[in-house]
Amino acid sequence: MYRVVIVDDEPISRNGIEAFIDWNREGMMAVAICANGEEALTALNACSADILITDIKMPLMNGIELMKQALELYPSLKVIMLSSYSDYEYVREGLKLGAVDYLLKSALDPEELLEVLHRCISMLKEERKKELEFNHYQHEAIYKERKCLEQQIKRMMVQAKLSFSSIDWAPSWMRQQYACIYLMLDSAEELREKHGYLHVQLLLEEFQEVFYENMPEGAAVLSGERSLFLLLPVSVCNWDIRILRLKRSVEAELNLSISVGFAVEEGIYGVLNGLANSRMACQRRFFEGVGGIYEWKENQAAINVSKMEIEALDWSPFFEIIRNGDPVSSAVEYAIDQWKGLCLNPEQIKKAAYDLLLHIKELQADTGSLLTDQFDLLEQAETLDQIASLFKCVLEEMEPSFTPRIPDNGNGGQLITKALEYIDAYYRENLTLQMVADSIHISKNYFSILFKQQTGYNFIDYLIELRIREAKRLLAEEDDRIYDVAETLGFNGVKYFSRLFKKMTGLTPLEYRKKYKETCSPIT
Repeated sequence: MYRVVIVDDEPISRNGIEAFIDWNREGMMAVAICANGEEALTALNACSADILITDIKMPLMNGIELMKQALELYPSLKVIMLSSYSDYEYVREGLKLGAVDYLLKSALDPEELLEVLHRCISMLKEERKKELEFNHYQHEAIYKERKCLEQQIKRMMVQAKLSFSSIDWAPSWMRQQYACIYLMLDSAEELREKHGYLHVQLLLEEFQEVFYENMPEGAAVLSGERSLFLLLPVSVCNWDIRILRLKRSVEAELNLSISVGFAVEEGIYGVLNGLANSRMACQRRFFEGVGGIYEWKENQAAINVSKMEIEALDWSPFFEIIRNGDPVSSAVEYAIDQWKGLCLNPEQIKKAAYDLLLHIKELQADTGSLLTDQFDLLEQAETLDQIASLFKCVLEEMEPSFTPRIPDNGNGGQLITKALEYIDAYYRENLTLQMVADSIHISKNYFSILFKQQTGYNFIDYLIELRIREAKRLLAEEDDRIYDVAETLGFNGVKYFSRLFKKMTGLTPLEYRKKYKETCSPIT
């Protein structure tokens, strides 16, 4: 719908022009009917019209002055002048200024006016078509230029170097300060499993397109299966705020989370350094949580930790915690402190976690398939919290702490295996040697001898050890009273339980609870 402003100081004339035309049928609308030039200029500022029909001679501001000011504000405005026979000099000036045509007010004919209006519309259509073509051509040229820059940067990343003889392709802004921004899709593995590999690539490409649409300068390079590397001139006003807004907008629109690391470099030869630093900054997501924006800092430089240093870590306290049946969370916390102490990177921590699980395999039979599955999950973990949580679950599932291995595959070994299962089911009750022997249909004397041979434990020592280990778990993970813990596990009174517990652990039940209660909470 084309918008028309009509200006004439004579009411009959301006109202007649409005009545001449069926504006809606012709694809136009009269948005303002004005009595003088000043009123018309105000209306133009308010409604940004396409066509101006104006009388030449008017009070306050004549048509020529109105036309001059209107065309300065709106160069594409089409002007039709209304004149009398004596206005020839004004008409000539108006045509020089760019009026489409003039019509004599005394002989104004609806068809003649409509013909000039149609000519104005044709001119507007043609100009807009050319403008669209020019914008499209300009967009294509800029797009090709950016794609060329993108390829050059990608080539640098692949070759890991920049030839001093091949920098002509670099735009001027790369010779000054620019931001290197490394983006990683969070939960990319989950997205792949749910929607497929191509979906993740399409998400990255979509962000790339949004970046090009919103940033007048810069480059965006796909740098991996889940990441994007951006270069943006620091001279772009509030570039960091714009990146934050862009990140939030894409996250909201695509329903995903993105982590961002950035570093500022200067000069063409800083690109590879910027890539490394921004990527390292983004790795802080592993320690600080996904979805954030992390700035590279000088003290964040990678520490080269040798394999020998990692292997030299003291894990005896870790295995002591496992063997003693103390809370698994305490063991995991110890492991994390060890890794952090060496400043290991995420991949080294994942490898170290898996190596620990392999060592624990010695405490538990037939865990090969479990470890294979859990190693896959370790590889997919994106944060240290996830590693800790997974590691804790694996240790709890493996239960490597106490069940003895039975060396005899014959009848004796089978009997004691059944006895261990019975003990495991009823150890909280007032269990006796006779009851266990009866469960496998042998005498208690023979059972006592056979149990010692197969497990290395006396029956009562094994039963007490089992109950104390469960007491540790209850004290650390539950809020039951110490009296209730003793009663639940079949101990003969809380005093006896407390004395026995301290003798075996070195701590009273209350001291143990205080020491391990916090470490048993979810690791964050």
